[in-house]
Amino acid sequence: MALPPLSRTLAGGACLAVLAGSGYGWALAAAPAPGGTGTNVLVVGSDSRAGLTKEEKSRWHAGGAACRCADVVMVVHLSADGRRASVVSLPRDSYVPFAPHADGAGPTAHSGKINAALQHGGPELLTRTVERATGLDIDHYLQARFKGFVQAVDALGGAPVCTKEPMHDENSGIDLKPGKHHLDGVGSLQYVRTRHRGHGDIDRVRRQQRLVAGIAGRHLAAGTLPDPPELDALVGEVARGLRPGPRTSVADMLALGWRARHLRLRNVEFATVPLASISHPAGEWGSAVQWNEARARTMFRRLAADRRLAPGDERGPRGGFDWTGRVALGDRMGCD
Repeated sequence: MALPPLSRTLAGGACLAVLAGSGYGWALAAAPAPGGTGTNVLVVGSDSRAGLTKEEKSRWHAGGAACRCADVVMVVHLSADGRRASVVSLPRDSYVPFAPHADGAGPTAHSGKINAALQHGGPELLTRTVERATGLDIDHYLQARFKGFVQAVDALGGAPVCTKEPMHDENSGIDLKPGKHHLDGVGSLQYVRTRHRGHGDIDRVRRQQRLVAGIAGRHLAAGTLPDPPELDALVGEVARGLRPGPRTSVADMLALGWRARHLRLRNVEFATVPLASISHPAGEWGSAVQWNEARARTMFRRLAADRRLAPGDERGPRGGFDWTGRVALGDRMGCD
């Protein structure tokens, strides 16, 4: 479906669209809802290899079987005035109560890893499960696959990243020397999928956020926007990689971008839901991620009230990563 002509002010929202995640995830700035409490968008990256050729699977290090699960789960909240955004990552192994659903044997309700809700009941079940876990109303849903991630990053002109130490991972294909780099779509896919260091998916969540901030920063920080024809083509290319959910249409995406036109990177904050354990025993689900329920509840209540997130306590029980829900501004993300 061809996108209608766009105003140059759409770029503010369209360019906060970025992928992240174990294959790719999308983050698109959302629009304020008529109640004055802002808008929440659930941004999902699944592990689907659909549309990849054998050559692409090999070159992108994207072999292996997909479980049709959600490798990236982010809640993007845009304030009612459209000038602030909060991006909260929910680790894919988070152990949460699923929303009630049918599993073939009839209605059921059980707990499990949040990434499997997509496999169990598609975007609708994942959305309702996130609503149940966070207490937030989700207004819109966006999902991307591996190929969509690569297409979107390339359409947005690549991603600036930096690393303090070498990154080498044969499984993802990443091979970076310390310093600053500008990655294309394939390189970005490798960057967000790597588990080359100790805390696996928790470290990966942070890289997803840095990638989002890096791409968004190129388009939002200076407030410089492309001419309408260029912007039309840009959003058209990015939209090719997205799969809106049942609560979202292309028209919604355009409206969201328009309402977020005043957004700047310095007013985008990134956080991970506060955690109690990254090795919680979850029976048949194996080792899972357990949230710090009290602190998570406080975080999501602030979003529901359209407030900024409170700075998190940097001192995790094991230190060194986003154990406690640390909050970082988009223009102060630093190096990996």
